[in-house]
Amino acid sequence: MLTDRVTIYVPSTTDGNKPAKRLQKKVSKHVAKKFSCMFGGCTQQAASGFWVSDSKGLIEEKQNLIFAACTPQDREKHLQDVLTIAKAIAKYMKQEAVTVDNNGTLLFIEA
Repeated sequence: MLTDRVTIYVPSTTDGNKPAKRLQKKVSKHVAKKFSCMFGGCTQQAASGFWVSDSKGLIEEKQNLIFAACTPQDREKHLQDVLTIAKAIAKYMKQEAVTVDNNGTLLFIEA
């Protein structure tokens, strides 16, 4: 039974507020492959999100939420890998932070 869920929010901007749809697509595909290997599959869902940056103000963007339903054991086993992926995305896409939903608890992972 898959009672747990892990999600990474892939941004559509780089350096805070510069559009980066191609980069988002590339990163989303990478996350989907990693999640599929770790959890046996995943789903991508489009969403609109907002973030208040100290230097750039309110940022609105389209995000790809990539999530995997999983067992509690697999979530615990792979959580550090998920956080490492989010940190790499934050650095690669020049984000202040990338959001991870760990079974209903939101984490903001900085580069």
